[in-house]
Amino acid sequence: MPTRVKVTYVAVIDQRPVVSASTFKDLKEALDDYYAVATTEAKCLGFVPYESKYPDEYEGHYSYTYLYTSGFVKLTEIETVKVYCINYFPHTIYEYEAN
Repeated sequence: MPTRVKVTYVAVIDQRPVVSASTFKDLKEALDDYYAVATTEAKCLGFVPYESKYPDEYEGHYSYTYLYTSGFVKLTEIETVKVYCINYFPHTIYEYEAN
């Protein structure tokens, strides 16, 4: 049975979208890939959910740490990745093969 994607999650760094995904889990995997968590010293410090009396598109933010090298200087950077959940249009239909 086909399913519809009704929302998409978008990760934004410094007002620039870097990845999007149809599920929160896929977004986390895409961010880990973006920062090369599996192959470098980068790591995810966690997710801080946005809790408000009035809900909106902003879901919260991830924090990632990574090693930045400039010449002979190595610095550890911490970057904040804002996560938004927005309506996706047109609705994408995923077709699944019958087994």
